[in-house]
Amino acid sequence: MKDNKDSFSWQDSLVDWPDYTGNNFPITTFREVSKFDLLSSSTALCGNEKSYLDDEMLSWLKHAERNSRIPQNFEEKINLKSNNLDKKCSYRSFKNKKIAYDDFSSLMYKAYGYDEQNNTRGYGSGGGLYPINVIIFVLEDNAIEDLKRGVYYFYPLKNCIYRLNSFNGISSDKLNMALYPNRKRPYSNIAIGYAADLRKCIRKYQYLGYKNALIEIGLMIQALKTALPQNMGEFSCQDFNNRLLTTIADLDKRNAPIEIIQWIGRID
Repeated sequence: MKDNKDSFSWQDSLVDWPDYTGNNFPITTFREVSKFDLLSSSTALCGNEKSYLDDEMLSWLKHAERNSRIPQNFEEKINLKSNNLDKKCSYRSFKNKKIAYDDFSSLMYKAYGYDEQNNTRGYGSGGGLYPINVIIFVLEDNAIEDLKRGVYYFYPLKNCIYRLNSFNGISSDKLNMALYPNRKRPYSNIAIGYAADLRKCIRKYQYLGYKNALIEIGLMIQALKTALPQNMGEFSCQDFNNRLLTTIADLDKRNAPIEIIQWIGRID
């Protein structure tokens, strides 16, 4: 299950990657994208939950939420058949039960794992870059069977995880502020973070690469949701401090920000 001899470092993982520091790297584009990424992550601060919603916005949301616009010009409306399949909803209430190690292993592979035979994963990626890293936050020992609390990195090519740190030197208040700044307790003991390697996606496609990366995160979130067993649920959340959480994961705040988190847990 574990291979302690195979020590992991982010530097080792970059050995075979293109050199980002050469003269051809679009540094101006990177700086602009990094700045926009920071500006788009400023609302999830402690005490700031939904403070940006005024009365006018709330009135508009009554009409906009869970609704889609109908085209103003069309030739014909055609009703499609409905097969009445149940759609899996999001959950915000989880049971305090551990997840079996085998179930967790299967979940990671189904959602993000690498299919060596077909040279693909469970979701598409623009240009085959796969610039999104999966970071797992385990807040309690044995929330996942046999795993200690800490931050883990999922390595899809070998279907394994590396513990990056055990929250050493990180106070409970700091962890609270990073993961759930507007709550007293976390939704669950397990959160999945999606960290975008901005240099990797921008090097090839520049601005389009950033857009592709965000689209890919959406595909990954849905891949995880689809892969969940019946006794587990999830929901995606932006109410977190992404710069602080990125630092806790030992990632670079400018080069590999965590863009969104997905809480998972038992619901049976």
